[in-house]
Amino acid sequence: MDFSLTDDQKQICGLMEELSVRYLNDGVYADDERAVFRRDKWARIADTGLLGLPFPEDYGGTAQGMLTTALAIRALAQNCLDEGLVFSVCAQMSACQVPLWQYGTPEQQAAYLEPLISGRFIGSSVITEPEAGSDSAALSTAVLKTADGYELHGIKTFATLAPEADCLLVYGKHSGGIPALDVSAFILEKKGAEYRIGQVFEKMGLRTSPMSEVLLNHTTVARERLLGRERHGMSVFFTAMLWERIMVAAYHVGAMEQQYEEVYQYACHRKQFGQKLIDFEGVYGKLVNMRLRVETSRLMLFKTCDDFDHERREMHRASMLKLHTSECKVQNSLEAVQIFGAYGYVKESAVEKQIRDSLAAKIYSGTSEMQKKIMLEGLGELYG
Repeated sequence: MDFSLTDDQKQICGLMEELSVRYLNDGVYADDERAVFRRDKWARIADTGLLGLPFPEDYGGTAQGMLTTALAIRALAQNCLDEGLVFSVCAQMSACQVPLWQYGTPEQQAAYLEPLISGRFIGSSVITEPEAGSDSAALSTAVLKTADGYELHGIKTFATLAPEADCLLVYGKHSGGIPALDVSAFILEKKGAEYRIGQVFEKMGLRTSPMSEVLLNHTTVARERLLGRERHGMSVFFTAMLWERIMVAAYHVGAMEQQYEEVYQYACHRKQFGQKLIDFEGVYGKLVNMRLRVETSRLMLFKTCDDFDHERREMHRASMLKLHTSECKVQNSLEAVQIFGAYGYVKESAVEKQIRDSLAAKIYSGTSEMQKKIMLEGLGELYG
């Protein structure tokens, strides 16, 4: 299997590096401290075409494959210090834009997908509820069919980008159905005051990626804002999750590579007891383990993307990738703090922010425990 980059892929990755260095790395620590989402930086990202990489040219995309898209996200994460911004890119592209592309009508794609790709709109996918996290079939947000469309009533929570969003992709539950066929997906608009933002959460990490509650109080939704078929919303959601698990894995790999380079250079220059840190077995042993995690994560990413581009798109493969990269990211961050010592624990250190940003990796896009369950089911079908 040949994973050498094409000239186009090299150019895209170089563009992500230039973008990060010139525009995205200013004020990152102050923005993190104040939990500020920067729309000016978002506009810069959109201007590069990153948000449109896998999408049709008719809507401002460039119709690239999964591997090229993942390489671009990885390159962004390698060079951008703002992990919240990188995570937000993955969230919108996979959980909002992909469903609109795969299930939207031409009218919906023109109204929402094109503005999302261009950066004029920001979108949020809203499914989690106070009593329905990993168990997405336990949704309680009610969907009532009316003469003109639908009415939604309920509370959503932990909605990434919702406080900044211009449109939402919201999942609700019909009554009288079976779990696999009672959920529908709807597009809601901010400009129509079709929902309210509730509590905006103060987070440990990824603080520049805003997250909030979404309050639906008997919200009326026109029939043409149903995304996909009625009561087939879980198909929409699972498609988004397949993409999201691969995209966030690309972010994990790039962030780990950035972190490893920083920690390696620190160990080569920092001295204790008259020796460089890297000369101590306890330190170089950690560095070796960190590098092994980076290499295995990168190879798994390339393999999964290659499978995807060749129509091998099993969910358990994406779950395996997401599980491995998220667990590796957290472990590498713990190792990095240990190598930096006290300097890794104070705010002046990038490592302190990196470990805060890393911990959510084992939760978003399905917890590590949920990924293991999906893998078990998938491997059972494969080998059972």
